[in-house]
Amino acid sequence: MTKMRQFLALYTLLSTICIFYPSLEAKAVDIKWDGHVKLYTQAVFPRSGTVYAPLGLAPNFDGAAEFRLNNQSFFTETLYTEIHYEAMAGGGGSRKDSQDLAALYPNLFFKGLWEPPNDDSRFFDLTAVVHEGRSGFSYHRLDRALVSFSPAWGEFKIGRQALTWGHGFTFNPMDLFNPFAPTDLEREYKTGDDMALVRFPVGQTDVELVYVARKDPDTGKTGAAENSFGAKLHFFTNTIEMDIVVTRHYEDYVAGVGATGNLGGAAYRWDVTATFLKENSRGKSAYISGVANLDYSWVWLDKNWYGYVELYYNGLSNNNYQDVFTDSAIFKRVARGELFALGRIYASASVNLEIHPLVNLYLTPILNLYDGSGILLPRIVYDWADNICLSVSGALNFGKTSTEYGGYEIPNTVFTTQPSDSIAAWVTWYF
Repeated sequence: MTKMRQFLALYTLLSTICIFYPSLEAKAVDIKWDGHVKLYTQAVFPRSGTVYAPLGLAPNFDGAAEFRLNNQSFFTETLYTEIHYEAMAGGGGSRKDSQDLAALYPNLFFKGLWEPPNDDSRFFDLTAVVHEGRSGFSYHRLDRALVSFSPAWGEFKIGRQALTWGHGFTFNPMDLFNPFAPTDLEREYKTGDDMALVRFPVGQTDVELVYVARKDPDTGKTGAAENSFGAKLHFFTNTIEMDIVVTRHYEDYVAGVGATGNLGGAAYRWDVTATFLKENSRGKSAYISGVANLDYSWVWLDKNWYGYVELYYNGLSNNNYQDVFTDSAIFKRVARGELFALGRIYASASVNLEIHPLVNLYLTPILNLYDGSGILLPRIVYDWADNICLSVSGALNFGKTSTEYGGYEIPNTVFTTQPSDSIAAWVTWYF
């Protein structure tokens, strides 16, 4: 009943705003629908010496089906609502292993590759799990549910939505609100959060204010310690675009500056953030993070090419990967899906070759420059038809023992964290 009441409360809020919006007259509502159906499968290859060893090292095979339906309803030229509904069912060996590992090692936290999402930390709980078994699950949820209106002075959006700050490709330290992981090869839809967003110009500067409402996943209570409030200024200095960001993110303060510009025929971007911690992390009261990249497109051998190179610096790390088990500042950011790298400095790149107008090949390596370990992410995308796309990808980890991607020891166990290699394929039908 609580979940249903929250669904109804949000729907009532969106409807009420639209009904009483002063500019709304007896006009026809322009309604647009789109979405997709996606079928996904993958094979995962566990490594010896990891927690999967007691369960056997045979490959795990997983599959899932996803349905997404998107609606935009335009009531006037300045007012619209947006609602995205998604439903998914999936499962396989990876989920089964995660359940077995939780039973074998209850003092360790394991989250399998096939777990239904939850809204435990979001202000509204808009996810309903239909089935959750040992080998599979199904759920449905609202990933977007917002109302937007654009008066003469700017734009205001409230509800579940997505926001991206920063200029990183593989890593993005300025993107504090639900960022993509470096290994996320599909970035079509970013998971939404419950927020209020205001945009307006002040002279030649564009101002963006955001408030993200959350709750404590353990107590269900909301408050300043769980929420985020931030401001971003965007402006030009000659031919350079600049961003300045100031936020209170959970209990910490973050300030950042970034820029984009051109260098010959290439484009460059960089961001630097300073995080001021409420609680010290191994003697640190603050740390710096940053990213810089350069991208370029060219023609070679009568083929279209595109690529980028990127450097990322994580000032929270001392290159001791086991700190994630003992340092709350690191653990919280990993658990929140905000930090994805335990080392200090990384190099990444990506090359895109258009083999055929309908076939594109991508190759993305990520390298930990401290220990030489990394991951290689090849992917090929075939536009089978105007509205059907087929993708095949891999994740190949490499590195010596006691490195980040080669696997380091989990304290007080005989196991390592060596990640599993995988091969995945998915087909998407858009409508």
